[in-house]
Amino acid sequence: MAFSVSRLTTVAQCTTLLKAKQRDRAGLVNRLNNLNYQLENWDDDASPEAELASTQALITGLAPVVATLAEGDDKRRTQNTLLRYQTRANNLAGKAEDHGAVALLEKELDRDEVISDIAVLDTFIAAVTARKAEL
Repeated sequence: MAFSVSRLTTVAQCTTLLKAKQRDRAGLVNRLNNLNYQLENWDDDASPEAELASTQALITGLAPVVATLAEGDDKRRTQNTLLRYQTRANNLAGKAEDHGAVALLEKELDRDEVISDIAVLDTFIAAVTARKAEL
């Protein structure tokens, strides 16, 4: 990869550019570490599908109970419990989507793109550093 570093005419230009790109590189390395951690622990998460099924079973069991209870504290508490289970089911449904095979492949693609970006940035930093040394 060729960069037009010969257009840099002062050490100050090189220094400013290097600081910015080294900061960008640190952000990419952080992103890569996060992606690697997520991928290494991908299979350690409990199956959201299994937890979703059990939560939906609880919802199915509670819904008719709420309908038959008389107005009062017991009905209100049971309705609140049902609402908590429904919210949990919605969250688990999203997590199940985020944890499927497609999500894994996309996460791996993100990782590889970040690795490529770091390699290009390293080449750029090396070129600017060499130009700075020439000046």
